[in-house]
Amino acid sequence: MPRRTTLKDVAAQAGVSPSTACRALGASTKIPETTRARIRKIAAALGYRPDPLLSALSKQRHGLTAGSEIKTIAYITNFPTADYGHHHAFYGPLLKGAQANATRHGYKLEHFWLAEPGMTPRRLARILSNRGIQAACIAPTPVARSRMEFDWDRFSCVTIGYSLQKPDLHRTAPHHFHGILTAIKKLRTLGYERIGLCVFAGSSKRVDDLWLAGALLAEQLHPGLTLKVFLFDNDSVRHITPWAQNHHLDVIISDNLDVLTELRAHGIAMPGDIDYATMNWTPAQPEIAGIDQRPAAIGAGAIDLVIAQLNRGERGVPRLPATTLIEGAWVNGPSIQKGKRKSRPFSA
Repeated sequence: MPRRTTLKDVAAQAGVSPSTACRALGASTKIPETTRARIRKIAAALGYRPDPLLSALSKQRHGLTAGSEIKTIAYITNFPTADYGHHHAFYGPLLKGAQANATRHGYKLEHFWLAEPGMTPRRLARILSNRGIQAACIAPTPVARSRMEFDWDRFSCVTIGYSLQKPDLHRTAPHHFHGILTAIKKLRTLGYERIGLCVFAGSSKRVDDLWLAGALLAEQLHPGLTLKVFLFDNDSVRHITPWAQNHHLDVIISDNLDVLTELRAHGIAMPGDIDYATMNWTPAQPEIAGIDQRPAAIGAGAIDLVIAQLNRGERGVPRLPATTLIEGAWVNGPSIQKGKRKSRPFSA
């Protein structure tokens, strides 16, 4: 890898001191315009690019940006309440993982709430810029496949998950496609033959329909598998029970507890009559088997991506956006009781 051109290289070529070269490239009026133009031309010819972190830290050290927070990363949410994501089974560990990794790298993660009265994305961008904050991590948004108007060019940016789709930023996400394949393979190994995938339609959009894509492939990979899919919403949730009964399902994979609640309300024991697995396993409900999406690792991965951009001096919407996928892991639990059909159902 070729050595990076430094300010000292520019100064040596121009026959001036590094401090003079720095002031000239910073458009200081204390340096004659002819000298500034000459040094800028030399810098361009050498391929010199300033390190934005070093420049900001230097300014802060010399008191030129009072209150500058170059080592702060903005964590931006748009949930219904400011603390909604702090206690959520998925979003909470996501935030904690991001905070821990930011601290590990010497940064501070600060939460900003877009739904605060009077706040807009453009106003928030101005606030962050005025404070000297140059990095932003966009948490999952409430609306699937949403877009966000923001002054992206000022910041190194990353988003988490697929809910924010415009603009297309660097992102981290669970490996939903592998996750559903892992769950179905595990259930097939245990002997389940009639599997239902029953998820909230909005959740399917939020994961970019990757669970559906994985289920489609699973049908081809497992001869003899009967796989039925039902995407429900608030109006069709009442149809879950007849759907499960008509297809004689012996296990259902879902993304939340609405399915459990609905079937139990109609006298169906889960597990027992029909077993259950989740795509959103949480340690708060260890009795439910399923895929641990490892949200803390997803949050930490987002911080790695945004710090890498800071270090490279990259700002704005990337020309080639990259996605880092975090592999989930199957976790056993008594909600899967193949061969134990007489067991009493657990409490939700």
